[in-house]
Amino acid sequence: MLKQDVNELLTQTGPRTRTGDLFRQYWIPALLAEELPEDDCPRSG
Repeated sequence: MLKQDVNELLTQTGPRTRTGDLFRQYWIPALLAEELPEDDCPRSG
């Protein structure tokens, strides 16, 4: 079981928190499955 201060460090992801700042540095956009192009469709861009 984690100590309370370590648990808070790891679970608080809001702005200006250590874990939140870390997540924002490595943020990767994601798509829903229905937003992905179909197989063998022309590439855009």
